[in-house]
Amino acid sequence: MKRIKIKSRVVVTAVFIIIAVLLVVPVIVWFLKPAILLNIWIVDKTVPQSDFREHGGLFWIFNFEKIKDKNQNPYNLKKDYFGFHPDSKNYRIRDIGFKDIQQKYYPDIIYLTDAYGVYKDDLNKNSKFDTKSKLIYGGITKNDLLYINASLKNNILIGEFNVFQYPTEKTVSERLQDIFGVKWTGWYGRYYSDLSKGIEVPDFIVELFENRYKTKWNFKGAGIVILSESGDIVVLEKGKDFSKRPITIEFCKNYRDYYNTSDNVAFYYWFEIVKPNTAQKIADFKLNLTEQGKKRLKNLNVPVIFPAILKNESKEYTSYYFAGDFADFQAKNGLYFYNIADKLHQIFTFEKSGFQDAFYWKVYVPVMKKVIAEASKKENIQKDMVEELTTEDGLALKFKIQNKELVIYNKNKWEKFFVKGVNLGLALPGKYFTQMPDDPNIYYQWFKMITDMNANTVRLYTLAPPEFYQALKVFNLKSSKKVYLIQEIWPDENVPDKNYFNKSYTEEFKKEIEYAIDALHGNAEIPKRMGRAYGKYSFDISMYTIAILIGRELEPDEVIETDRKNNINEYSGKYVKIKGSPSEVWLGMCCDYTLEYETRKYSMQHPVGIVSWPTLDPINHPSEFNAQGRKDLEYNDKAQIQIDNFDLGEKNKAGIFVAYHIYPNYPDFMNNEEKYKSYKDEKGQFLYGGYLRELRTAHKKFPILVAEFGLSTSVGVAHKNPDGYHHGGIDEKTQGEGIIRMMKAIRKEGYMGGIIFEWMDEWAKKTWITEPFMIPYDRRVLWHNKLDPEQNYGILANEALPPDKKVKVSGSQKIKNIEISSNPEYLYLKINLNNEFSSSTTLLVGIDTYDRQRGEFVVQSDRKINLPTGIEFLLKISSNETKLQVIPTYNWAKGKYSSTKSYSGSFEDIIFQINKERVTQDGKRIPAIYHNFSILPKGKFDDSKSTWYIDKNTVFVRIPWGLLNVTDPSSNTVLDDSRTIYQPERDMLKTSKTDSFVFYFILLQNDKTEDVLLKQNEKLISFPLSKWEDINFSWRLKKSY
Repeated sequence: MKRIKIKSRVVVTAVFIIIAVLLVVPVIVWFLKPAILLNIWIVDKTVPQSDFREHGGLFWIFNFEKIKDKNQNPYNLKKDYFGFHPDSKNYRIRDIGFKDIQQKYYPDIIYLTDAYGVYKDDLNKNSKFDTKSKLIYGGITKNDLLYINASLKNNILIGEFNVFQYPTEKTVSERLQDIFGVKWTGWYGRYYSDLSKGIEVPDFIVELFENRYKTKWNFKGAGIVILSESGDIVVLEKGKDFSKRPITIEFCKNYRDYYNTSDNVAFYYWFEIVKPNTAQKIADFKLNLTEQGKKRLKNLNVPVIFPAILKNESKEYTSYYFAGDFADFQAKNGLYFYNIADKLHQIFTFEKSGFQDAFYWKVYVPVMKKVIAEASKKENIQKDMVEELTTEDGLALKFKIQNKELVIYNKNKWEKFFVKGVNLGLALPGKYFTQMPDDPNIYYQWFKMITDMNANTVRLYTLAPPEFYQALKVFNLKSSKKVYLIQEIWPDENVPDKNYFNKSYTEEFKKEIEYAIDALHGNAEIPKRMGRAYGKYSFDISMYTIAILIGRELEPDEVIETDRKNNINEYSGKYVKIKGSPSEVWLGMCCDYTLEYETRKYSMQHPVGIVSWPTLDPINHPSEFNAQGRKDLEYNDKAQIQIDNFDLGEKNKAGIFVAYHIYPNYPDFMNNEEKYKSYKDEKGQFLYGGYLRELRTAHKKFPILVAEFGLSTSVGVAHKNPDGYHHGGIDEKTQGEGIIRMMKAIRKEGYMGGIIFEWMDEWAKKTWITEPFMIPYDRRVLWHNKLDPEQNYGILANEALPPDKKVKVSGSQKIKNIEISSNPEYLYLKINLNNEFSSSTTLLVGIDTYDRQRGEFVVQSDRKINLPTGIEFLLKISSNETKLQVIPTYNWAKGKYSSTKSYSGSFEDIIFQINKERVTQDGKRIPAIYHNFSILPKGKFDDSKSTWYIDKNTVFVRIPWGLLNVTDPSSNTVLDDSRTIYQPERDMLKTSKTDSFVFYFILLQNDKTEDVLLKQNEKLISFPLSKWEDINFSWRLKKSY
């Protein structure tokens, strides 16, 4: 008996010891295991109350995994996040700032947990997503995105439900979606344990439903509400649309094993419907619906299976996107120091309808543990990116002119710096030049693309918004490839009495100089003003600034009048001296003031250059003459600006130079001077190189920068060049090859460098061949004139989105079917034939653009075809050429602008003079050059220049609006002026409105008519035109890139 008692005590003691070991050892193990040191940024915009539940579940994992910051401090739930911080009486906001990206370490993990924000009523409630009162704070901001984007370096970015939604701005949301490699469909939803009004379901959802369906919200019991940002809503009810476990999460392929998760786990909270773009699906949400429930979603094109977890891997970072509210969970913090707490919870937590516990322990915790393990393997020390400066006589210098070359101070010595730049015009589609982007992320993206094409410089024509300089500073702080700035200070184009010395004009320009220099040094607060940038400039980018440019392309008549009205030919400043013409003196005085102001206020100098162009070069061009032998009758070559008349003042340490805008096709002397034809490069004759050599020879004292050069990929041509580098009409491949050829000549001839014109297509620009025909002129920014060379110089194409509305027409014979569509750039035609388009096939398309009672009523093929309405244009498509012909009374190339009734069947080409006839100084006659605008450039639509191609039996055509005499497609405006005017001015011509185009199709084989399609179902084939006030567009890097 005694032995039994002793044995019992031993067993009890053993059990006690075992239990004690099970309880104590995991705690000891946890305390003994080393901490994981990670720099983690948590962004939580939705913390209205002090429970911190929106990121509470995440911090439990940090504690459990023993994660500490780089200073070995544990992460604090209440303090260590960016976003809204509630206090007992008030609140404070801590956003990601510039100082955060200046730290030694890149963040190892960036986690965007919640962006919904805090609303006024939220401060007094514990509910989320209730009645939407006034927003206090929320959404991922432009600044957040900039600093996050700049910090993506060998690390992990995590985002979850609602960072794409309001109040995040659309542009920020779209960029975030690109970063995560996903596309949000606009749909989102949530499971509710009780749909009864006033319990769980937010008031705004009830209101949306009742307004949408004009019925009362009478739902009871459990359900799922799915809604879209566009206002659609569907309510799925338990017992009707689903039974049990309505939403589950299921892992794809082998990912369940990789993340060590459970599968087929129920999910009971907010979710959104996204699609993978570049991201890989890790797990899916599945809506387990009845046939009725599936049918209801199918009617709204809402899927029942959609991604829940996505992973996107790039060279720079890895991202995870959780398409649900995952981190919003209140875990029991007291257990985090128990080393197997997660395993115990994973095993012993069971699903309970409406609760997220099972999901948290069985899915979220193991996934996050794996993500943390991935992050801990990455090395993430930020390199020192501080820019070196030197001083001379107490002045800070980064760049200077030395021995007629530009040099940069780098690695404790001066090195030659060759400018390889791009010009930045900042007018996006739909905007004027003065409406520059205020989003730093746009500029940041551009800098990345620009440096990726091995450019090292950007040039601004005028002061940009503060966000530009912010983005430049952030980019250069984080990038090993720097982008440097040449900042131009632009004098107003409206010169009183064409006299630069006008007192108010000069004083205003000096003020602009001060503003620009203060902005470069991050020390400007410019009041709101019309037509110029303003705001607070707090980012010092002077160390990334190469030079400051003074002036613009000065008009010859301004120079002549300034010289005539002023008797000042000398100026002696401390930084710039000059003996020259009054216009040169004015430029020299402005340069001197620029250097003096920067030296006095910031003890720093940058090289200063004056802007000029071949029109004002100091060379006499014998070919730029006329039959009268009078140079004053010409626009070009009648006035001069010569920087050799300048000298350095004794306090000038940085130097001066001249910046020319030099193109291969204008002025005419670029094409006509015989001496330029002797210049040869590896490809043969190169007139452009000939001019570069002569211009360089004409400047003895100071270096030259080619501040503009480039080629346009427009459909239209405004000037021709003997070497083929026309003003427009260049395909993208030739654009790139031509730019490289010009840059090689620039380097060979000893220039400071070259700056390509320009980075992106700007719809706000105009050329002499198109300006009179964009009516109303102030609406030109709402459409892209593909005829206009100036609008199409970009390396980055700004393109209207593809058409989304199409008119479809079915034929009954040889013409199978037709699609007609349009966007702000083109009218599109897609024509399918029953047989392959051969060399003997011709397709005629008549186009009636306005007034059905006017136009040509007859098309002549092998027989006379009468049309029910009059057409203005006839498109002739063959296998090797496509032409758009016009009726004679509507041919703008001949000064005719009105459609008239005709039965002659007469159409003609649009042939316009683009290079005028000249008589040289020695009497040689140079004939005029004409361009046939009717001949459409062939090629697939992945090139800006192309307008048509044939693929077997399908014809694809896109016609620029300008060729159809549409003066403003956004308001359906067409030319309609019965006067004959050969050189109309801006907004001079009369116009009419049209609501639709009518089309006729005629198919010929071996010049014999085989099919005629004039109507469908006894109705005219009509294409209704759209109107718009806003532009949606996309970027595309041209082949030249």
